[in-house]
Amino acid sequence: MSPETESSPTQIRISTGTRLCAANAGLFVAPGARSHPERCITTYELIFVRTGVLRLWEEERQFVLPPQHSLILWPNRRHGPAAPYEPRTSFYWLHFHLEAEDASAGQVTVPQVTRVTQPLRLVELLRRFLDDQENSRLEPNYASVLVKLMLLEIATQVADPQSEAPQQRRKLAAIAQTALGKRFREPITTSEIARTLHCNPDYLGRVYRETFGYSLTTGIHRVRMHHAKNLLLLSSLTVKEVSMACGYENPDYFRRMFRRFFDMQPNQFRLLHPQQHTNAT
Repeated sequence: MSPETESSPTQIRISTGTRLCAANAGLFVAPGARSHPERCITTYELIFVRTGVLRLWEEERQFVLPPQHSLILWPNRRHGPAAPYEPRTSFYWLHFHLEAEDASAGQVTVPQVTRVTQPLRLVELLRRFLDDQENSRLEPNYASVLVKLMLLEIATQVADPQSEAPQQRRKLAAIAQTALGKRFREPITTSEIARTLHCNPDYLGRVYRETFGYSLTTGIHRVRMHHAKNLLLLSSLTVKEVSMACGYENPDYFRRMFRRFFDMQPNQFRLLHPQQHTNAT
C-alpha cells in the first residue's frame, strides 16, 4: 500500500501503525567526476547528503542537495543525475518498502526533500543500521524500527521550524546579502547564490524574506539599482555601460527595472540630479 495520495504526491505519511520493511543501506563516496545511475527501482530510497552537493532529478522534478539535506525517491519513478558528482561528494542511502499504513493512528508527514536541522540525530541511526548490517546482526524487525525512527526524526525536525535558532537564520540571510554585494555585476540567480552557500534555494528564499521583508530576487535588483543610481550620479557612463556594470546584459531590461524602482527612466533620473564632482587632491 503506498502512502502517497493525490493531494500529497511528494510526502510520506507514517504513524505507529505503519508497516515497512528495510532492504539495505550504505555510505556512498563519489569516485571522481562520475554520475549517479539513471534507473527506476521498486523501493523507496532515502538519501542524506554528508558532504558536497548532490544534483538529481525524479521524473520532472529537479533537486539540489547540499550537506544536511535529505531526499526520498519514490518507487517506480525514474530518477537520475542532473549533473556529475562534485568532488568530495558523499551521502548515506537506504532502501525500504512501505507495506501498509494505519490510517486510524496519529500520522506525521515526511517531506520528499528537506534540510535536517539536527543531522547528528539522523546520522546516529544510519550508522547503527550500517554497523549491524556490516556485522550480519541486523534483525529484520529491528531494521524496520530503525527506518521508522529515521523517518520520524526527519518529520519531527521539519514539524518544528523553531528548532533552528533565529540568529542562525539571520546570519545566513546576512551572508547572502554580502554575496549579493560582491557579485551583483555577474549574471547571478537565486539558485546560484543558494548553491554557493550550500543551501536549498527555497529555504534560503524563506530565510531572506523573513529577515529583509522582500524576496532574494528583489534583493539582487535592489543592490544593482543602488549601484546604478550612483553611477548615473557620479560618472559619465552611458545607460548601456551602466547597465553592463550592474549585471544587466540587456539595456532595455535594465531600463524597465530602473523605472520600476524609481518611477522614471535612467536618463530622466540623471537630468533631475546634476552630476556631482569631487575635488582631486
